[in-house]
Amino acid sequence: MSSHIRANPWRAYQCLARQRLAQGHNTPRSFSTKGSLRSPNNASINPLRAAGRPKMEQDHAKTKNSMMLSAVGIVASGAAMYATIKFDVFGLNALENQSSDADKAQTLRASNGSLKMDGPSGFPSTGGPPVLSLDGQDNVEQVETGTSTIPYFPTTIRLPASSELESKSSGDDLSTAGGDEYQLLGLGIRTVSFLSIQVYVVGLYVAKADITELQRRLINTAVHPPTDDTHAISGVGVDAATSLVPPERQQLKDLLLDAERGDAAWTAILKENGIRTAFRIVPTRNTDFMHLRDGWVRGITARAQQKKPLPGATAPGEFQDAQFGTSMNDFKAVFGGGQRKNVPKGQILVLLRGAQGTLDALFQPEATKPMQWMGRVNDERVSRLVWLNYLAGKTVSSEGARRSIVDGLMKVVERPVGTVVQRVV
Repeated sequence: MSSHIRANPWRAYQCLARQRLAQGHNTPRSFSTKGSLRSPNNASINPLRAAGRPKMEQDHAKTKNSMMLSAVGIVASGAAMYATIKFDVFGLNALENQSSDADKAQTLRASNGSLKMDGPSGFPSTGGPPVLSLDGQDNVEQVETGTSTIPYFPTTIRLPASSELESKSSGDDLSTAGGDEYQLLGLGIRTVSFLSIQVYVVGLYVAKADITELQRRLINTAVHPPTDDTHAISGVGVDAATSLVPPERQQLKDLLLDAERGDAAWTAILKENGIRTAFRIVPTRNTDFMHLRDGWVRGITARAQQKKPLPGATAPGEFQDAQFGTSMNDFKAVFGGGQRKNVPKGQILVLLRGAQGTLDALFQPEATKPMQWMGRVNDERVSRLVWLNYLAGKTVSSEGARRSIVDGLMKVVERPVGTVVQRVV
């Protein structure tokens, strides 16, 4: 064979070329990387695409779950709202029915002429909730006092009429069934010493029937301050004013709280006859009438001394006559005589100032027992000075009570005269 190759070299080359070509056809083809990426069959086994697909499926499933939960929540909320309205869970229908019935009753009484309203709809009638809107204490029967010993004071109380007291003797029981209703104006705590030891809670009440007159006097005091005419409210028609706007109320408030001018302002309000007021006093600790009396006497004496006439004056002072001394002895006797001496914690003492300025002392040993009459002082000056001890001057028996009372009076003068109380005619 080698001799044949050497004899025909070209032939031998062709044979070898064909043999190599045949071997190339029988060998499996290898695909390039580029071809493998383009092949659609290879997409199913691409590791990059295979790793991202499970995460997309999880996100899709979470979105579907969130949508389903939102739909369920909307349906549940709607069902709850429907059930609340349908079954009147909060009793709104009952309240509307009560209000409707009350309006119908008022309309019926007004139509037959038995009731006349001086104020807008919603004002309480005599015997109902309080007629004054105290800050934070709207339509309540009890007002917080600020001490846990005597936690509450009533917003309204009923006291005996003055005519019933004229024929009474010391210690006689009193009936409040046919008496007058009084409205709370403000209250506070009486404290002593630098330790601020609480002695009693005191609140000022005014007869509801006299609130209109109180309004007139307050407005007149604001328009014509008794001690400084330069501070008077000026303008056309001020004397015909029936209420005070906020700046005027603030001016009146400052006047009543003023250490110098306040005494004259309160005197102008109290001195004239026609307004019945009462101080309700409830001790926070055991005390006695002598102790209470001595405190009032010291205050009365100090104020009377301030009113002494100037040296060289010919006219006597208002409180320097013999009659006033006799009246002070009567005042001391009211609290110094009798069998009862002690005033235990929680028992009630009332100082009642009548329309003519008379001072009656009433005592109630227990809430279930009737009030007892202790005595009377006819001199108007005595009761006025006792009242000023709580309301006017540089120092008062309870600063908290004074400020609370003045705030209550601001509620009175913000409404037109005659619209605070409803009258039955």
